[in-house]
Amino acid sequence: MIQIVQAVIVPVCFLSAWVFMAITIWSLWSAIRDTAVRTQQMHQIPCANCQFFTSDYHLKCTVHPSTALTEAAIGCPDYKATTALYSPDQVH
Repeated sequence: MIQIVQAVIVPVCFLSAWVFMAITIWSLWSAIRDTAVRTQQMHQIPCANCQFFTSDYHLKCTVHPSTALTEAAIGCPDYKATTALYSPDQVH
């Protein structure tokens, strides 16, 4: 009886361990892939380089305060790049 149980348990445990490893690796790969996609999407938000962005948490944007720093800000029609106060070529 013990030999029959061992003959069944050993392959089942071996297979279960490899299935568990495969699921763990697949979950890690999915998490890394989803994080990379989300990061690329978040880097498309132009608010930090906009002229109307205030860097104040009370009023982030003077034109669109409700959508500032959100995905809705991607492709903002009122986006204006911040102009530099001086050129790096100028000698001080």
